Amino acid sequence: MTLNSPQNEAVQTTQGPLLVLAGAGTGKTKVLTSRIINIVNSYLASPMQILAVTFTNKAAAEMKKRIGETIGDQVNNLWVGTFHSIAARILRRHPEVVGLGSDFTIIDDDDQTRLLKQILNDFGIDIKQYPPKNYLNKISRYKDKMISAAALESTGFEVSLPRIKEVYETYQYRLKAMNAADFGDLLLYNLEIFRSAPDILAYYQDKFRYVLVDEYQDTNNAQYQWLIKLSEAHKNICCVGDDDQSIYSWRGANIANILRFEKEFPGAKVIRLEQNYRSTSRILKAADSVIVNNKERHGKTLWTDKGEGEKVKVISFADDRMEAASVAQMIKVAIAAQKYKPSEIAVLVRAGYQTRPFEESFIQNSLPYKVIGGMKFYERMEVRDSIAYLRICANTSDDLALSRIINVPKRGVGEAAITSIYERSKIEGISFFAAVKKSLEENAIKGKAREALKDLVDKIEKTAAQVGEVNLAELAKKLLEDVGYIAMWKSENTLEAQGRLENIEEFINSLADFSTMTEFLEYVSLIEAREDKNLVDAVTVMTVHAAKGLEFDLVFVPGLEDGLFPSGRSVEERDGLEEERRLMYVAITRAKRELILSHARSRYVYGDVQMQLPSRFLKELPQNEIEVEEMFGGQSFSSFRSSSSNYSQPQFSYKSNQQFSGQNFSKFGQAGANSQYAKPPATKAAEVSKEQDGISGKRVFHQKFGYGKVIGVDGNKLEISFEKTGTKTVMKDFVTLA
Repeated sequence: MTLNSPQNEAVQTTQGPLLVLAGAGTGKTKVLTSRIINIVNSYLASPMQILAVTFTNKAAAEMKKRIGETIGDQVNNLWVGTFHSIAARILRRHPEVVGLGSDFTIIDDDDQTRLLKQILNDFGIDIKQYPPKNYLNKISRYKDKMISAAALESTGFEVSLPRIKEVYETYQYRLKAMNAADFGDLLLYNLEIFRSAPDILAYYQDKFRYVLVDEYQDTNNAQYQWLIKLSEAHKNICCVGDDDQSIYSWRGANIANILRFEKEFPGAKVIRLEQNYRSTSRILKAADSVIVNNKERHGKTLWTDKGEGEKVKVISFADDRMEAASVAQMIKVAIAAQKYKPSEIAVLVRAGYQTRPFEESFIQNSLPYKVIGGMKFYERMEVRDSIAYLRICANTSDDLALSRIINVPKRGVGEAAITSIYERSKIEGISFFAAVKKSLEENAIKGKAREALKDLVDKIEKTAAQVGEVNLAELAKKLLEDVGYIAMWKSENTLEAQGRLENIEEFINSLADFSTMTEFLEYVSLIEAREDKNLVDAVTVMTVHAAKGLEFDLVFVPGLEDGLFPSGRSVEERDGLEEERRLMYVAITRAKRELILSHARSRYVYGDVQMQLPSRFLKELPQNEIEVEEMFGGQSFSSFRSSSSNYSQPQFSYKSNQQFSGQNFSKFGQAGANSQYAKPPATKAAEVSKEQDGISGKRVFHQKFGYGKVIGVDGNKLEISFEKTGTKTVMKDFVTLA
């Protein structure tokens, strides 16, 4: 197997501590597997004396497969696996040291949550206000940082999570009583064994003559201490990682571990892998130009022999709708020109909720796509719940919608009561909603459930009366607030809940495109009918976090605006901006041949338009390696810049291109002056307004429903016969002249 000079040096350096700083696409897995093969073939250690640790079962299996191709069945004697799997293996051998039985159980997240729910109920803590998941997340982070319940100070934690110290102590006591451990316990119990049984520690220290670690930048404090202990005797520890790709602090990763390696191991050798085998030179220059602004890093400069490649493109759009529609159009043209297969293209977003406009634009353009690392937007639980609330308001006979949300959020209505009401609806031949009302009128429902259901019925009927009279986005927002659905997620106060709230917000934003409830519900049904679960050759849509380790020929990174990427929350946190910059570095280095970055001048937030500032990362790009396009429809970038004096605008040399010109987007095909993307929707909408008297009969374009012909005009409403989706009434602001 061919290795370049630094790779070969890393493989041949077999004595003492070694840190391999492996930049994106530099072949770190190749180095790890080659190093293990070299150690075995050089008789420096037998396979059973080598420990190789990684973060995922998939990575461990891939490593084992590659090694097995060279050393054969000996690979089965290697200790290769994830931190948790190796720690569990050690704990199984010595459970009595920490007071566990040999048949102890490792419980999963669901069991942990159920146990914490019982404990919180015992303490009289309101699980609606302080959900078990909040406690689970907090306790898991404590374990990552090796903070025991006894070490916790009671002050400082009571405000967000009442009695956290007592809950943590009780949780650990109950686990031990059940002869069980959670994932966080595995490493901590290993460390406890090493501390209380020096002979056992000495055995493993002598056994593992070589310790190798993949993705070292992602280790937490417990993993770090575990590795230090196991490698203390021979000190033949090789850590492979990239501090510039440390993007998981929110789940416990501590970048300090890789930054302090040389202090922990005096005399350690550091080898930098800088030759990238993935991307073109211009893409790498863009990545390096951004990441060099971070202070907390070892430093390295990626290079490639793949040639310069095309310039990185930065496109400014009038709004997020235009951004999504234009990206879809560029992808469509690229695929039609057979330049790329769909599977060679990716759209990488900072936050999960951003997928929605791209999914809809792909559907409109008949582009195959798949969402990786998450469900498609309209499949997500919180979105389906929100849709169900709208469905029951639009049609109170929709039993499926009511059965989905009748106890979401919790209203104290037991399964027996729900079953009884539903059976009544079938016997009497009335809707589920009507059966609920009748049961309330006859006082057949008692206690808190009665008040909660009465309140729900009142709100549904009140909202139903407003359908068609109130703006759909405003209607949905008020309904979800009034029924307590938004408050339910806010009360969780977790990253997962925050993501769900962002999806709800994006769902409400999407409603601004529809003039009637019927139109929206028809559209959702159309999306679900078109979904193909078995797509293989499809465009990938995913978050940047989920894209780490992957690569694509053509990569789009939209939404590069301050507050979005970098995220507003991260910028406010200590070291948050540096991690966001590392995330940007990861996004850029996913691209092999072409990279297109974009930002929108305005975005819809809860149905309202908000002006956006370009991401501060854009000004860090190398000016001579990027090509900038302005899609503001005649609006110069300088006038946008002057509207915000508190932002240091990147010194881009913007061109006022009103279309995808053949000169700058020739690879995507000629969009031409007649393209519906030639000007932003707002400008086109203004043209529609000017020509309203003569618009009847005109051909127009709607982002979701496609092309159609105007067959009627009623003030701000247009009746349009769409070519693919039939006749619909839409607001004139959401169509463009085709």
